[in-house]
Amino acid sequence: MIINKAANVLLTTCSNCKKEEKILFVTDPTSYEVAKIMWDAASDFPNKALIMMEERNMHGEDPTEIVGHAMRNADVIFGVTKFSLFHSQARKDAVANGARFVNMVDYNTNMMENGGLHCDFEEIGKVCSKVASKLENKKVCKITTDKGTNFTCEIEGIKPNPQYGRSLNPGSSSSPPDIECATCALEGTGEGLIIVDGSIPHPELGLIVEDIKLTVKKGLIVKIEGGQQAKVLERTLKDFNDPNVYNLGEIGIGLNPMCKLNGSMLEDEGCSETLHFGAGDNRGFGGKTASNYHLDIIIKEPDLEVDGEKILDKGRVI
Repeated sequence: MIINKAANVLLTTCSNCKKEEKILFVTDPTSYEVAKIMWDAASDFPNKALIMMEERNMHGEDPTEIVGHAMRNADVIFGVTKFSLFHSQARKDAVANGARFVNMVDYNTNMMENGGLHCDFEEIGKVCSKVASKLENKKVCKITTDKGTNFTCEIEGIKPNPQYGRSLNPGSSSSPPDIECATCALEGTGEGLIIVDGSIPHPELGLIVEDIKLTVKKGLIVKIEGGQQAKVLERTLKDFNDPNVYNLGEIGIGLNPMCKLNGSMLEDEGCSETLHFGAGDNRGFGGKTASNYHLDIIIKEPDLEVDGEKILDKGRVI
């Protein structure tokens, strides 16, 4: 079955699980169906465990203490959960202890049947490295689209963050099928307009049906305009009661041609010919802004220039 093939890709290509290793599946009631598929696919791995916990309330919220303890003692961890454990302290502690972490947030069987997991990770990885090299030691980033996006920021001193969708070395983390290369706008430097026409992976948003216009000044989203989804976005950010959620930090370039925009976080972030901005916490991308929230905002077919050199043409890597 195609689903079993995808599960095996996650166990081998994406994580290189070995029979002698301690493999942990962390899940919750919403994601249990996919976790059970992974458990069944791992029948050849004798030292494995599956832990069910109550769903978290938001991305980055820590799991229960007993789950955190298990994570710190595992060799490979699959986070098959509704809300991501990627930005949780438990994940950070586990990888600091040498674990490999595979983020499977908001997975569903359709993703495993038809999505980006069926890509050539090796070949796309080469493209990812190429993009990273083009972002290295650059100062100014400019992003435009035919729909009216016109955004500039400074990225001087930011080390590119290639994400290959694979956790092969101790202490590594990945979010397959998301293959992307990210950089980060320096605090206070982002200026311009962003026309959001792709998706915002959030339970109340997803695929964009009416473009959303974001005005950015001094690195912060200061105005949100559009239809009903714009109002939902405005309310969502406001409800966090944290001024740092308006910080526009991450700039991520999707590189997986097998991913399709569908409102699912990992498919959408990795979708080729797209670019996403991350609002909120940016410390994982070289920034200094701390927040309990990180929201990805995806646009289609962008042009991207760094220091005057064009890297993307309508989203395609040059």
